[in-house]
Amino acid sequence: MKVFLTAVAIVMALVVATALGQLLPALGRVVDPFLLVVVYCALRGGETEGMLAGLAAGWVQDAQFAGPVLGISPLTKILIGFTVGLAGKHFLLAGLGARTLVLLAASAADTFLFQWLAAVFDVRVIDLGPLGLLWRATVNAGLGVALFEIVDRRLHREGHA
Repeated sequence: MKVFLTAVAIVMALVVATALGQLLPALGRVVDPFLLVVVYCALRGGETEGMLAGLAAGWVQDAQFAGPVLGISPLTKILIGFTVGLAGKHFLLAGLGARTLVLLAASAADTFLFQWLAAVFDVRVIDLGPLGLLWRATVNAGLGVALFEIVDRRLHREGHA
């Protein structure tokens, strides 16, 4: 059931990312629904589930939105999924404040890793400055916390928790 729900979440992330890219391109460059899926899976299932979700989400993201080099998004998402999952097993990250900090750190780390790997492979990407990075992390954290709460309540009500 976890695999099915994760696959559905990744497909929904693809739909959201595509819609944002078409309707609100500026917001589409800021919001990363694939990252939100990876962080949620990592918090709920640990580092292995986070890495597998990161691999799947990253490949879907690269297949749809990548440039000439494939594999950068999966690598960053795997690293984020592993790190968040490992931290989730060792620390209590269920509260609103903890999830906000995790999402802020994960979004900033994902962006930093992606930009660094793109530079290593000589792939041109939009370089976010410190304010852009902070804005991206804040938007993703705000959306993520709200979505995580909605999903948790829905899963708890249906007995999947």
